[in-house]
Amino acid sequence: MKCPECGKECRKGTIEAKDSGSITQLFTSLLWCPEDENGKKLRKETIDLKLRGEGWYCDECMKVIGVFDEK
Repeated sequence: MKCPECGKECRKGTIEAKDSGSITQLFTSLLWCPEDENGKKLRKETIDLKLRGEGWYCDECMKVIGVFDEK
């Protein structure tokens, strides 16, 4: 996959949520929300995501791009 920032080829890997206080990850969650709801306390269009997904790392930009499935 090419980096959306610089266009350089990224390395493929995985992304996992990490909760250092809980083995079961009981209080860990990933959430997507639209840009126009960012920062609002009450969000209407959020999507809960699985805690593990595909990921790509750009060595040039030092950024991670992730693809997560909906729960």
